[in-house]
Amino acid sequence: MIPPTPRRLAERRRVARHRRALGYWGVLLAMLLSLWIGTTVVPPAWLHTPALFGHLASVIAGLGAAVLLELSGLLWMLRRAALDDLRRVERLVSTLAWLGIAGLLATGAFLQPDLGEPLTAIKMVAVLIAAMNGVGMTRLTDELARLPAGVRFSALPRRLQAWCVWSAVVSQSAWWTAVLIGMLNTASR
Repeated sequence: MIPPTPRRLAERRRVARHRRALGYWGVLLAMLLSLWIGTTVVPPAWLHTPALFGHLASVIAGLGAAVLLELSGLLWMLRRAALDDLRRVERLVSTLAWLGIAGLLATGAFLQPDLGEPLTAIKMVAVLIAAMNGVGMTRLTDELARLPAGVRFSALPRRLQAWCVWSAVVSQSAWWTAVLIGMLNTASR
């Protein structure tokens, strides 16, 4: 493999930046569309149960993918796994995480969220944060892809270590906030 020239590397980074920008806009527009549908469309009563099932399946898929990815990162931090193992897990679960986010937005639109309820608004923000963090993590994934497969977490620059930890904390906080509030909202109906 021919090492990339500075020009090619700069072009790759530019393309990746544009893809991330499109990702951020896509997430934001999908959330706005979901909220708009959820507040303006009154779905038939028979649709509630399938939408709720799809919503729960999406939570399981998205949260499961996030937990598995962050657990793999933790194992790498603790020297129980290699960076290459983390990369392999990331490739396997990233699609599942995005299917979870997409499913939450699609099915949540038909569960008629009450945005006047503060907990529901917090849940929507948590889902948005989880999705935006997912887009942002693509840059982190690109940075980690440039490193040798056997590099230890402790050998990374402090800035990159902090970025890894921060991304994981944001991801888990957002996912678990959304799950707990969703559970409370469902139990109170």
